[in-house]
Amino acid sequence: MSTRYTSSIGWIWIVFLFFSGVAGCSSRASGTNDQSGSNDAVADVMDDDQLTTVADVHDAQWPDDLSNVDIGTVTPVTGHPRLFITAEDLPRLRSWAQGSNPIYANGLAHVAAEMKNAMDDGHLPSEDNGSAGGWTPYPTEACAMLFALMSQIHPDENTRADYGKRARDLLMYAIGEAAKGVLDDAPFRDPAFSTSNRSRWWGEGFGLTVDWAYAYFSTEDKALIRTVFLRWIDENIHATTTSNNHPEPIGVVNDPSLLTDAERNRWSMNNYYTAHMRNIGLMALSLDPADDPGNELRSALTNATGAWLYVIDHTLRQDTVGGLLPEGFEYSPQSLAYVVQFLFALHTAGEDDPTKSGPQVRIDTNPFWDQALTAYLHSMSPDTRVIYDYIGPVYQPAWYGDGQKYWAPDYIAFFAPLALYDLQRGNTTRAAALRWIQREMAPGGPTKLGDRIGSSDDILGSILYFLLYDPAAPTPSDPRPQMPTDHFAAGLGRVLSRTDWSKAASWFTFKLSWNSVDHQHGDGNMIELYRNGEWLTKDRTGYGMIIAQSDYKNTLTIQNDKPDRGENDYRYQNWLVGSQWLYVSDEGAQVLRHSLHTDYVYALGDSTALYNSTYESCTDVVHASRSVVWLKPDVIVLYDRAETKSDGRFKRFWLNLPEIATVKGTLTSMKTASGQQLFLTTLLPSDPTIVAETTDLLEATDEPAEGSLMRYRVMVEAPGNPKVARFLHVLQGADSGVSPLPTSRIESDGGTPFAGVRIGGPTPTAVLFPVTIGAVEKVSYVVAADTARQLVTGLDPTQAYSVTTSSESDGLHVLIVPASNGPKPDAGGVLLVTP
Repeated sequence: MSTRYTSSIGWIWIVFLFFSGVAGCSSRASGTNDQSGSNDAVADVMDDDQLTTVADVHDAQWPDDLSNVDIGTVTPVTGHPRLFITAEDLPRLRSWAQGSNPIYANGLAHVAAEMKNAMDDGHLPSEDNGSAGGWTPYPTEACAMLFALMSQIHPDENTRADYGKRARDLLMYAIGEAAKGVLDDAPFRDPAFSTSNRSRWWGEGFGLTVDWAYAYFSTEDKALIRTVFLRWIDENIHATTTSNNHPEPIGVVNDPSLLTDAERNRWSMNNYYTAHMRNIGLMALSLDPADDPGNELRSALTNATGAWLYVIDHTLRQDTVGGLLPEGFEYSPQSLAYVVQFLFALHTAGEDDPTKSGPQVRIDTNPFWDQALTAYLHSMSPDTRVIYDYIGPVYQPAWYGDGQKYWAPDYIAFFAPLALYDLQRGNTTRAAALRWIQREMAPGGPTKLGDRIGSSDDILGSILYFLLYDPAAPTPSDPRPQMPTDHFAAGLGRVLSRTDWSKAASWFTFKLSWNSVDHQHGDGNMIELYRNGEWLTKDRTGYGMIIAQSDYKNTLTIQNDKPDRGENDYRYQNWLVGSQWLYVSDEGAQVLRHSLHTDYVYALGDSTALYNSTYESCTDVVHASRSVVWLKPDVIVLYDRAETKSDGRFKRFWLNLPEIATVKGTLTSMKTASGQQLFLTTLLPSDPTIVAETTDLLEATDEPAEGSLMRYRVMVEAPGNPKVARFLHVLQGADSGVSPLPTSRIESDGGTPFAGVRIGGPTPTAVLFPVTIGAVEKVSYVVAADTARQLVTGLDPTQAYSVTTSSESDGLHVLIVPASNGPKPDAGGVLLVTP
């Protein structure tokens, strides 16, 4: 696959090339700010309507102008500590390390005392299994890191010395074992020790311990550490823990040849990939030149910044622009945490000079980090839910991708380093927002803060909570009321829109993205609706290959050619239900149009490529797309198009529900435990098969997430399995005792074929969609005379139209024709027609 970039270069990149002598790096391009509604433009918010254009994610490139970024003087730090904290921080941190500071007394000090007792009682390190992938209650490197920090920040000198010796002894125990050489399954020696799960969970402990407790290691210790670190770095550079698990070509840095494989770039968002980079970087930064003969260890830093970070930064600006990563809420917080931890370490070590190492070494040169905070807040449920009393209230995100527990995790490993960077760089607004989030939105909220800061299961988290919270700082305020109520993450085609920031808000989500890396699900064109504190419909959250299929994702399933796979192969299972293909789908799914307004949201997504797999020789799907309009706060109108080359291929619409539904004709009704209702009216296809069912077979597996809500679903099937099918549905959320709004189907009577629906109620509204996506010559139709507004979608946003209406005995006749003058649709191609 070819990468997509242009040839313009920002001044900072030119300076970098001049100083580094790197050749062939003219791949960086500017991000444009075009406001057209086609997918040639970058998303942009417009005026009071918060109207957002469709984005071409490949336009968001390296910056041309960094004049608004104060680079300042960047000087490498030669002493210790220099990673996360420096000598200048120590007086302040020691003043915080007092019994009067609950974050310290109930958190860091508590955990340090617990691990100190474990060491004195002989549990540590003897009960650490030293495995590559298994959990241990006594992770040696993490405990060493904890003691190393205490050797710097404890107010008592003798206690600091005791902690320093403990840090040294623990780390050298692990290093001593590792230095014996690689041996399968041996503690600290397994070939995967430096690249598997343990390296993600606690791998930062090695580099940070060496830096924080540097004075306690002898010359011989450092020589042995260097030997082991060099081997581990080499193992990371060549890692194969997952697919595409390291930059290629190996050894090439700061060169566009690293970016030529689009799929490999996307895999750089994988949690293992980013952990490898962090660990390489921290180890490379830990030793002084005097203890690194030939600068061999430190030279690995160039690989970490010039290969790993180069690719990651590129992908953050393109395929994940908008602040969301492909792996979802199970792994993305970890992936981003590892990146920010490395970037923060580069900053505190004075190694984030973009004129020497490229713009990718700075946090404040990449807009992604602002986008990530925005996307996080927009992805959290309006209200909390208590699943387990011991955890307390939790936010339930608009989840996507694999998930074992359906509640938002603690983002401390990501948000704390970002906030600490912001505080050092003077970005107090974002830092305050992050501090508020960590107090209010982490599992359990403020009432469970003590449990979070004092858990020995998350030693790094305890450290970061201590570093984040100045006991004298004022309590930050909620940043959300000042934010827009809509967000579009262009990279993953994610629309997140709510009526307001209250707990009672209605909330709508839509998603359509590429699907080619680990932990992604078949969720192209997925929609969800949350109302008055609970989900009325959403995807079935879980972890596995069955729950990842499209019939659990509020979208279509379309039968394709049968793959040449055994019945136990996941691709056979994909085919069996007509799912979008996992891992092996074709390229090209995209949000073609979208617009966000105060009273409605619109999106048009072409998901055809997700249903085809050239790799599997299964390419019978001609077309699959969805047009959706959310009429705030309670109504969603869906128009789905499904076409195959062959007859006899089923086409099905799926909606997942928290309670069993009842079906009466073409009306499907569901009532939640709290009494809220969801109505689903099927207007197309004619004479559909509608089935409401449980997901009991899925419950028998271990795939559904803890706390997952959608245990039921409804299926609508086109009768006769024709080549071409159209689905038209109206979803309505309602309070208990409220009747569904009346609906009537609309079909155009001239010009380009359109179909749609009129929805009654206080504001009678007509919504129309083109039957086939493409140019609209003209369209005419009839609606009831009292229709208050008409939303005509699928038009050219750059074209003016003439709108002619006439009142006849059968209703209001409407004719829309392209014209040289007249009203224009919004940037998403939606024309609002009012009396």
